[in-house]
Amino acid sequence: MSDLDNFVVACEALLDEPDVAERVAEAMRPLVAASASLSAAVEEIREAPGRAAMVHRTDRLTVLGLEIAAGFVSPPHDHRLWSVVGVYEGDEDNVFYERIDTGIEKTGEGVLHEGDCLALPANAVHRIANTGASPMRALHVYGGDLIATARSQWDDVTGEELPFGAVR
Repeated sequence: MSDLDNFVVACEALLDEPDVAERVAEAMRPLVAASASLSAAVEEIREAPGRAAMVHRTDRLTVLGLEIAAGFVSPPHDHRLWSVVGVYEGDEDNVFYERIDTGIEKTGEGVLHEGDCLALPANAVHRIANTGASPMRALHVYGGDLIATARSQWDDVTGEELPFGAVR
């Protein structure tokens, strides 16, 4: 069993624990610190360059290996699930928001560097960007089925809340 497989088993065992996102982040830290072996394990699963690698997906847990292209900037979005991000190559710029009556309002920002992990609550709204010159790779864990979860994104100009993936 690979380190990535062992990590998924550990995540499954933590699902009913208090502070599950923080506990998953703790379990993730040694995995993202061993970036070369994690990168190789994720690349074995990835179907095509730039596509998400579906490591594990159940109703209670989704684990993805994401590759974010240089220059990519996401719209502000939510997950509606607790989540943990562990960067194993490059840097991930984050801007954090909170919901207000008229949309969202910026509350902070930060950069995740190679080896960093961040736990986010289910109500988090954020935007990610890769301002580096090469792809950023990260392991993302979600406390549920991310693919089946209805989520939102916000229009950059109007601040309007839209269904995730809506094109304007």
